[in-house]
Amino acid sequence: MFDADRESFAAFADNGSGWTVRQGGPVALWDDIERTLLAWQDAERPDITTVRLRVTPRSHTYWIDDRPAALRWEHRLG
Repeated sequence: MFDADRESFAAFADNGSGWTVRQGGPVALWDDIERTLLAWQDAERPDITTVRLRVTPRSHTYWIDDRPAALRWEHRLG
């Protein structure tokens, strides 16, 4: 995985008994993914129908229905 805007990456390698993740750059991408997955599981795995979206000229913000703090993503535009 590579995030060009944040100049960060996460690379996965099979170590024979599982996977090893190597990360680099100012943002630990895989750590962010793991935190989000755990928050989703803690929220009892809500389905896609609970996703909300707010679109503005500056960003697109997504959140899970009644858990805006724990499960929230913002995609900033330009």
